[in-house]
Amino acid sequence: TLYDVIIAGGGPGGYSAALYCARAGLRTLVIEKLSAGGQMATTSQVDNYPGFESGIDGYTLGEKMQEGAERFGAVTQYA
Repeated sequence: TLYDVIIAGGGPGGYSAALYCARAGLRTLVIEKLSAGGQMATTSQVDNYPGFESGIDGYTLGEKMQEGAERFGAVTQYA
């Protein structure tokens, strides 16, 4: 498969970039080593992310960010 954009890292920045690239119609691949959210996934409580007034754990937030990017067509590969 040929991609227009390859993003190294599935943390908050990576999945934000993937969402915008995929939404713009670019074929987008995210390569992540650990899990959705990257290092953030190991955080037990994220209290400063908009939309989650009671906070959210990093693993769940990472999964939600991955789902958001994949909704527009981004692909995740673990390597």
